[in-house]
Amino acid sequence: MPGSLAALLCLGLCLSQSVKAYKERLPKPSLWAVPGPVIPWGKPTIIRCQGTEDAHKYVLEKDGGMELRDMLEVAGPWKEAEFFISNTRAESGGQYRCQYSSKNVWSEFSDPLELTVTGLYPKPSFSVIPVSILDPGEDVTFHCESQMASDKFIFYKTTGANAPHMLSSSDHGADFPILSVTPSHGGTYQCYTFDDDYPYLWSIPSDIILLKVSDSVPQQLTFTSLRLVIVGVTLAILGILLNEAWHSRAAAYNPKEKPKQPERQSELWMDGPIEDSPKRP
Repeated sequence: MPGSLAALLCLGLCLSQSVKAYKERLPKPSLWAVPGPVIPWGKPTIIRCQGTEDAHKYVLEKDGGMELRDMLEVAGPWKEAEFFISNTRAESGGQYRCQYSSKNVWSEFSDPLELTVTGLYPKPSFSVIPVSILDPGEDVTFHCESQMASDKFIFYKTTGANAPHMLSSSDHGADFPILSVTPSHGGTYQCYTFDDDYPYLWSIPSDIILLKVSDSVPQQLTFTSLRLVIVGVTLAILGILLNEAWHSRAAAYNPKEKPKQPERQSELWMDGPIEDSPKRP
């Protein structure tokens, strides 16, 4: 019985220490790649992990299991650590996360960073339908096509912070429609292909397509307004003509009375009885 009590006390103490250590965890760091998360084969890249100003140790892990390198101890308190990849290869692609410590207390892991290596497969063809210069409100479709039976296609806007769009292959090609474009859709686009079994290994990028969206009012709205103005003017003219025709017809059915001719004075003198002329004496 005393042994069981001691075991329970030990278990409770261990749990309290674990809860305390968990509560004392430092905030998770930020993790990003320079120049970006999409790296051509053979090019260098830098992965940066940023913690707090009093961080003394950093560690970077790949794919949640393999530790990329030993803990990096800095000379003193340092807010950021850099991990260099001098020659990006196929094995460099994958998910990364980092962690830092300060005064023997470790932080939470960062959000995962997906590093993609390009140049593993032939370049796909890339086109746009109908044109690459549009007015707001118009629709456009990008078409990516490969000579290989690729499992997936990537539609990627290279300007701005935009996540890539993935689509399954359909007869060696895929369409990426954008409905009712706005000026924010303007920019440069590319497409890639990749094997579904290796999602972080992409093809050579396609040629770049520059999409331009004007800031003006859509031409369709201008034509619509012009048509409405023409219809309004036509109806107004038609109303005036109908009004004139109605008044003309009303005048024809109700002619004005002609003034009576004055009677001759001789007829007026004949109205009364004629008196006998006075007799001569």
